[in-house]
Amino acid sequence: MTCKERMDAVLRGQPVDRYPFVPSIYEHGARVIGQPPGDVCLSADLMAEAALKSWETYEHDLVTVGVDIYNIEAEAFGCPVAVGVENGIPGITGHPLEAQEALDVSALSVPAPGPSNRLQLIVDASRRVADELADKVWVYGCMGGPFSQAVELRGFENLIVDTMLAPERVHALLEKTSELCLRQAARFGEAGCSVNIFESWATLPLIPPDIFGAYVVPYNKRVIAMVKERFDVPPPAVIMGGNTALLMDHFIECGTSLVVADYNADFDFMRRKTEDNGMIVRGCVDPKQIERGDWDGVRDAAGKLAAKAQGMRNFVWGCGAVSYGTTTEHLLTFREICLNLG
Repeated sequence: MTCKERMDAVLRGQPVDRYPFVPSIYEHGARVIGQPPGDVCLSADLMAEAALKSWETYEHDLVTVGVDIYNIEAEAFGCPVAVGVENGIPGITGHPLEAQEALDVSALSVPAPGPSNRLQLIVDASRRVADELADKVWVYGCMGGPFSQAVELRGFENLIVDTMLAPERVHALLEKTSELCLRQAARFGEAGCSVNIFESWATLPLIPPDIFGAYVVPYNKRVIAMVKERFDVPPPAVIMGGNTALLMDHFIECGTSLVVADYNADFDFMRRKTEDNGMIVRGCVDPKQIERGDWDGVRDAAGKLAAKAQGMRNFVWGCGAVSYGTTTEHLLTFREICLNLG
């Protein structure tokens, strides 16, 4: 089977020749092409080269395009971004709406692609990758989610207080961040690829399920529904860590195609929730174990995942974000462990 055929089958709950291998490759792609992550962040050509060379190296079953995947939309809205130190990736250093005593988004406009931001840069990189690979493998552009963008603009603690004291103002902010997501997701769709929506700030236990349901689900659902309706691309996914099993009903309501789970997750529960609704479960091993070559730990975690996933037709192998410091040899060893188990 090709990578695309394998993922299509898993999404439909049909038998495959092996469980797909879906590591999270972002800044690690810069290492694969021998470039600093900070340089790759600023070049569509290097970003595309990193994704293409990574797929040539690892033949993973889902390709993502992006490096500092949480920053681009927030940066376009006005969040300052620091250059990565040495081989680190850039990061948000300030929150433009943090100083407001009462949240006010009336002056905040939804940014368009232009020379002062990287909205078009990542789309151009994704288009090149999709042009070369979309007939062979699922290709996804990366985008910060509406809630996580809102956190970067307002600051986490302020935004949580706002949900209690001024919920209508939070929804007004989310209307603007989700509008950017809708426009950016449409650009990815027009480029021939799908979109991963990263909601790292919505992870449990950072926020409780009721805030997730009220302030994360409606806006991600809107983006996912638009992509599914307008574009013939793989289905979008909401990506986040934490105890995702506690949020399964919310993920189902969102319509996400993939949910992340580590080896401690309740797979029996996730199996019951996901097998009949077209959702993929990505079992994840700790990427720090892979980076340092802790193969006893990796085999133990992967073995537990394999046992829990026994008989699942919607399971794929994965790990958290592979670091720049992880060697190619280590990730290939992890790949071999996974494929030998499944």
